[in-house]
Amino acid sequence: MRGFLRWIAKWAVMSGLLLGLGLAAQGQIASPNTRGAISGTVADPTGAVIPQASITASRRGDTAVKVVSDGTGRFLIDGLAPGAWDVEATAPGFHWLLKQGVRVAPGAVQRLTLTLAIETDQQQVVVTGSSLDTSPSSNGSSVVMGGDDLRALSDDPTEMENELEAIAGADAETGAQLYVDGFSGGKLPPKSAIREIRINQNPYSAQYDSLGFGRIEVFTKPGADKLHGDYWMQGNNSPWNAPNPFVSSQPPYYSYMFDGDLNGPLTKSASIFAGIFGQDAVNDAIINAVVLDAAYNPVNYTQAITSTASTLEFSPRLDLQWGKVQTLSLRYQLARTTATNAGVGQFELESQGYSSTNTEQTVQFSDAQAYGAKLLNETRFQYIRDRNNQTPVSTEPTLAVQGAFTGGGNNVGINHDNQDHYEFQDYLHISRGPHEWNLGGRLRAMRDSNYSTANFNGQYTFASLDAYQVTVQGQAAGLTPAQIRAAGGGASLFSQTEGTPNIAVTMADAGLFAEDDWKLKEDMTLSYGLRYETQTGIHDHADFGPRLGYSWAVPGRKGKPPRAVIRAGFGFFYTRFPSTGLVQAERQNGITQRAIVVNGPDFYPDTCSTNPGACQAASQSAPTTYRIHPTLRAPYLMVGGIGVDKPVGKHGSLSMNYMYSRGEHLFLTRNINAPLPGTYDPSDPTSGVRPLGVNENIYEYESEGASARQRFLVNGNVHGKKAGLFMRYQFSKIDANTAGLNTFPSDQYDLHLDYGRAAFDIRQRLYFGGFARLPGGFSLNPFFAYQSSTPFNIVVGEDLNGDTQFNDRPAFATDLSRPSVVHTQWGVFDTQPIPGQKIIPINYANGPGFVVVNARLMRRFNFGPKLPDPPAPPAPPGQNAKTPPAPAARPVKKEIERKYTWGIGIGSENVLNHRNLAQPVGVLGSPLFGQSTALHTAWGESGSANRTVNLETFFRF
Repeated sequence: MRGFLRWIAKWAVMSGLLLGLGLAAQGQIASPNTRGAISGTVADPTGAVIPQASITASRRGDTAVKVVSDGTGRFLIDGLAPGAWDVEATAPGFHWLLKQGVRVAPGAVQRLTLTLAIETDQQQVVVTGSSLDTSPSSNGSSVVMGGDDLRALSDDPTEMENELEAIAGADAETGAQLYVDGFSGGKLPPKSAIREIRINQNPYSAQYDSLGFGRIEVFTKPGADKLHGDYWMQGNNSPWNAPNPFVSSQPPYYSYMFDGDLNGPLTKSASIFAGIFGQDAVNDAIINAVVLDAAYNPVNYTQAITSTASTLEFSPRLDLQWGKVQTLSLRYQLARTTATNAGVGQFELESQGYSSTNTEQTVQFSDAQAYGAKLLNETRFQYIRDRNNQTPVSTEPTLAVQGAFTGGGNNVGINHDNQDHYEFQDYLHISRGPHEWNLGGRLRAMRDSNYSTANFNGQYTFASLDAYQVTVQGQAAGLTPAQIRAAGGGASLFSQTEGTPNIAVTMADAGLFAEDDWKLKEDMTLSYGLRYETQTGIHDHADFGPRLGYSWAVPGRKGKPPRAVIRAGFGFFYTRFPSTGLVQAERQNGITQRAIVVNGPDFYPDTCSTNPGACQAASQSAPTTYRIHPTLRAPYLMVGGIGVDKPVGKHGSLSMNYMYSRGEHLFLTRNINAPLPGTYDPSDPTSGVRPLGVNENIYEYESEGASARQRFLVNGNVHGKKAGLFMRYQFSKIDANTAGLNTFPSDQYDLHLDYGRAAFDIRQRLYFGGFARLPGGFSLNPFFAYQSSTPFNIVVGEDLNGDTQFNDRPAFATDLSRPSVVHTQWGVFDTQPIPGQKIIPINYANGPGFVVVNARLMRRFNFGPKLPDPPAPPAPPGQNAKTPPAPAARPVKKEIERKYTWGIGIGSENVLNHRNLAQPVGVLGSPLFGQSTALHTAWGESGSANRTVNLETFFRF
């Protein structure tokens, strides 16, 4: 506890150094029209936008004009006669706002930011509204979160990103696309810097390269109109938590985080926002393995190893209104992360640890230009500078015993990776009659300069703990390698990389798009577009992705709103070849580097460095190189879907969607010179006929994979003044023959053998979160996550076909008398398949699912000077503004608002202490086969504890 208090004092002093000022001024934008317009954004005091707010422009002698802000809080009141107008804004849970005397000039657009104060005992909810809109960006499957609604998510940026990806439905097929202020490739900012998060908006838009399901768009806060500040701290200590169930004792650990910002006006036309985030943590890495004791007997080995991690981020942002047309924004972020004993845990022993440091600097610049109300252009530029360093604890050879433990040194080696990313975007929006045109392009480039000694230390792979035990016992007894192998011992594989550790590559990709949202009728919208993509580094340079969407509002009864909106869409979505593949292909090309691979080595524990003659004398030695297939092309998903959005009462909405997708030309890696089927005998490492006539393993990146998927999605939300809830349910089934670029098939000559249930085929997922405003100034934020079982692959732990991959599966046993037969809860398998037996399907077994409930209980206290009451409502149109308001006008709230807010709270991750387990061990020869040896760490549980309890406090003004 004393460490916690010292940490509070330390960061309280640091937070006092934060300073910010600013609010962007409003200007007029020239236009040749005779009438003018008023446009802008409705937001709360933190800068979070308010959708579905009601905005009314009125003046004496003219008809009042009323509009509603869209899902991004924006509004436009067009066709106004020149002169002074009164602008009124209202929204549930906020004080009514009036701006009098707003000047509208001929042919100009007056820009406003309408900031609504939050009512006492009310809480903002920013989710997709229940009103129906046929525009593509208003699809009911989207979620818009802002303000206090974000409190349902974790305050830890890493865990919050996991939660957002789950809500978005991201997985290995569609991936997660994170955009920060419109830019790709960035990292999730701290919560205090986030103004709004949009998930899955307009899933078939041509503006984006990937399907919208899985897209997370984060928008950071600009400076407000007055000086505002926010400081938050959270602490966690090991005595407060439920222990890890896999160890009997743990060293003390803790985690403390802080997050603060100050923002406000610099001038009438400029504002600034400055935020800082930090984290200090001492964690426990849990080892749960089987090793040999001093007498060479197998023993269970569990240990909690202390590891540390720290993060410090600083992110200022400057916004400037430049004349009547341009709004400029400049954002900088500096993030530095350090860690020790990374790489330790589960089967990885203490010697596998390494230390790492990462420094990332991001500069973002955007220039928004509004040439009238119907022509908008936005230009953006981003530069990311990443510097990553890793240093292993040990440089001894790596010892990998399948299904038991991994010891020796970590084969990541020494790594210094310098990456520079550049991104340029330009987007144009044109509104003309029933058409909303969007067109533009994105250009990205990166340079990766990498120094790596990966696998320079060498690695031995043993098929099982029994084989390793026989080997070390035989060596201690002075047996020859032949005698050890005759007894069932000996390593299965040795590999070691040699050559030059330096490599530098560059890669670029570009995307152009054009789309039109055509409002065919008031209740019908057709969206169509085309995207073109290209990139360097591969043969494929022209990928066209057509996109199509249609929505129709089902008419209601006479005088009633539409009953529902039916939506349908289709599109082609391409995946870019990653820079990591280009680095590996150009590095390990047989000239810069090559890997020596020896099947059945008999010189353990020597390496090619300590005993070069042994490697050279091994007749089964073969170099390994990487290359890119000369006709490699970008994979694509063909996705089509249909759905319905329906309001539920006055405060809720429900959306149901069905989608089918087909993946073609998916990435995988194949050993194109593996021994031909039936020519390799595992007992003779020198056997096997290679098709290219050379004793060499050639790992080739190819695009021959395929997938098929069906998904049914249900999204719902309900929101009111005292409570709000968002929910997502997904039922999915996906088959594939690859899990990504670094996936090898079990048979290098028959990909059909691996076509089956995908590794990420989780059939059911359910997530919901929200808030509840309780009496006495308390608030509750729950978050619930459920996933059904995840499949896992059962393998024999041996290389049965000489392709150097240990992913061979057993067969269904037909002769139970064979010594290679194994009885399991999933069936009876033969680990040495013979002709006529059927190989078990890929990902045949089911692992555990998980259920997590997170909750946060807060108590707020308001104090300090009383804030001024909002102005009286305006007089109705045609009535003198000086006369008393009509009785029907909105009453002024009587609650007293204060300048300062202080809060304290307690939160828990996995509050029910439910034991959620990681995937079971799938190696049949392992003494731990079928058992989970660690906790599931993606939700609510850390590697240290099964349940965590956090104390937090915040202060705002």
